[in-house]
Amino acid sequence: MKKNTIKKINSGIDWKKVDAIPEEDYDYDEAPEATLEFFKTAKIRAPETTKPVTMRIKSGTIEFFKHKSKHYQTMMNAVLDAYVEAYKNNKIAH
Repeated sequence: MKKNTIKKINSGIDWKKVDAIPEEDYDYDEAPEATLEFFKTAKIRAPETTKPVTMRIKSGTIEFFKHKSKHYQTMMNAVLDAYVEAYKNNKIAH
């Protein structure tokens, strides 16, 4: 059975260094206050699932995204999501 694990995205943060900081050294005074106004506009966002598909994409397009990031499939998905949003908001021709 496959074990559930949380995959950390490489954000450039040294998490081992962060985890090594004792909690009593945290300065919570610098954190913004969670006000009622914040919670009026806050939204819960659950990660969406993805579905594996097979499609033909021009090699130049794939190479463009691969040169931008090792997470090129995520970037391509974000571009498609942006297109869908623009289409829904009538910002592009139907």
